Amino acid sequence: MTEAIIGTPINAKTSYILNQFLKNQEEIQKSFSGEIETVFATEDDLFAHKLENTLKNCKINSEVIMFKPNKPKNAKSRIWNIVSARNAIREYFLKSNADYLIFMDADMIFDPEIVNKLIKIAEKGYDVVYNGYLDRGNPKGINLTGFGGTLIKRWVMEKVKFRCKEKNGRVIDEGVFFEFDLVRIGAKTFRSFISYSEHHDPKSPSICYPGELNFSERVRNNPYLRFPFHLISILFCYDILWNLSMKLKT
Repeated sequence: MTEAIIGTPINAKTSYILNQFLKNQEEIQKSFSGEIETVFATEDDLFAHKLENTLKNCKINSEVIMFKPNKPKNAKSRIWNIVSARNAIREYFLKSNADYLIFMDADMIFDPEIVNKLIKIAEKGYDVVYNGYLDRGNPKGINLTGFGGTLIKRWVMEKVKFRCKEKNGRVIDEGVFFEFDLVRIGAKTFRSFISYSEHHDPKSPSICYPGELNFSERVRNNPYLRFPFHLISILFCYDILWNLSMKLKT
């Protein structure tokens, strides 16, 4: 039987649609025929206790795990907390018997069939399956490299640990490092708008519908094309592709 773990970094600040998210997780788990568990990773003791009490009233197979942020003394960015949460989930996943780790952010809602759709693509030989979505608060901001419904096979997680970099106020996030490492280890990736999703900010959601990538999106998100840019970005701690996309939007 196929086993999957859904991993969700979360804290009090990012849980503003918690009730909707938990209801959606119930629907997702109900739609999946295999064994599935949603794992919440938080650094906040008080929030962890509240979440555990809330989950008692939900029909979700779940676990709340605590982590201590692993970051340099002079770190200022919250990215270190996110990376630490992902690594805590990664460690939990590797101790399990699950075949797939699927990250779903706490501010997102998905088609209940998303896990089935992601696994169906993975079974065609892909090691990582990215579900494209829209950036929060920016309906025109397409994201095909984030972790909003991203499936990762076990062998990839055995070889790759999440990491980031911060220097002089500049940050390279875990998404850049992850893409870089996928090429380095020879993992096969698939990217598309696979599942309906809602990316919520406190006011309203950015809604993304399923669909194929156009030619420009396929070219811009080619991992081998992006690899040298990521290599330079990591060396100089300056995210070239992100900064270029920001300039093109202005």
